[in-house]
Order: sequence, then structure tokens, then C-alpha cells
Amino acid sequence: MINENLLYIEDDNNRKLYYRFTPAAFISNFVPLIVILHDQGEAEIAPHFEYKMWNVLTPVDNFGYEKGGSCWLGESGDFFVRDLLQELIKMISQEYECEDHIYFYGKGMGGYGSILHGVLCKANAVYVNKPYMMLEENNDKYMRRFYSSIFTKTASKENDLSTFLNLRGPFPIFYLCDKNDEDIGGDETASFLKACQKNDIKFDLDFPISSKNEEEAIKEVLNMLARMTP
Repeated sequence: MINENLLYIEDDNNRKLYYRFTPAAFISNFVPLIVILHDQGEAEIAPHFEYKMWNVLTPVDNFGYEKGGSCWLGESGDFFVRDLLQELIKMISQEYECEDHIYFYGKGMGGYGSILHGVLCKANAVYVNKPYMMLEENNDKYMRRFYSSIFTKTASKENDLSTFLNLRGPFPIFYLCDKNDEDIGGDETASFLKACQKNDIKFDLDFPISSKNEEEAIKEVLNMLARMTP
């Protein structure tokens, strides 16, 4: 059960988005913010991550099917989670003066959320591991139960992340780790990368993480982002 002692942001309908926030060990307007978005069903075990050179935000998506996550969108076509998270990122980035230094990390459902929210708040870079790119069209029967609680029967552009790449930039640099045993990604990833190429958006497929421990993997990614991003 989500710890009621966590911080939260609330909308006009009393819906709460819980989160943890750990500021960097020193205060500076050049210290970046990393937003870490968990995968479906991992709200209870999302790591409380700290890293002295980064401001760290780890929100909790406990909405949707069996409270397993709403792809960082919301429920029944009402994308209140998306709006709350955008408001939260704006609030923290303004308070810590890091509006120009925002990054995302996520996998699976958290990868989808990282790309979406990274685009919406014009983040510097997004690192995703095996992200979902298209939701309702996904053939995974297990995941359909999650999607059915998020969308209505009305078509939604949030179904396909590539539709957000037609907006005016700037866009994040996308670092995608989506390797299977034989090849990178599938039709969803290929469609997303095609849209990136069409709109001259930078992406990189050459940084797979070596650690299987979640916290060590995040550290590995943060060290890479510190090196690779201006």
C-alpha cells in the first residue's frame, strides 16, 4: 500500500500523485533534475533513489487497472496523471532553478511515460529501456487490461508516441535501449525512429546498460548523461 507519508500533489478533484524528491547535495542552478518513472505494477517497489550530483524525482503512478499504473496518463480518457506530473515537474524545476536541465529515465510503461513527458516539458534527454511506443495496438494480452482502463473508445493521439514528434521542438535526445537477442526493437520502435529521422530529432541506440540492479543501472545512465549531454 502506498505510504501516506509520501509527498503528493493534488488536483481539484482531490486526486493525489505521490512522489519522492531528493535534492542534490549542493544547491546550484546548474544541478540537473532526473525524473525516474517506474514500470507497470512497480509502484510499491519503485526505488527511493538518491544521487548527490542530481535532483531526483521519483513519482508513483498507482492508478489504472488494479492500481498497477496508467502509463503516466490517467483513467477513462481523463489524463489527470499527465497533468499532475507536468505541474509537479514545473514546480520543482522552478524552485530548484533547473528548468533548462531536465532528464528522464524509464523502462516499459515508465519508458512510455518518459518519452511523453520528456517531449511535453522539453527535456534535455530521455533514456528508456524497452519502452512501449504504441498502447492500444499492442498485442500483449496482459497489457491490454491496463490500456482498457486508460482510454475510452474515442481515438487518442496518446496511443502512439510518434504523433508527438510532429510538434515544434526543441525535443530531447532519445537514448533507447531496446535490444532483443537478435535485433533492436520492433515495429513500434521502428515507427518512432522513423518519425525522429523525418523531424531531424536526435537519438542514440548504442548505450545498453550493463547492470541488472535497478539502482546501479540508473547510476550508469546518469553518468552517461553527464558525459554525453551538453
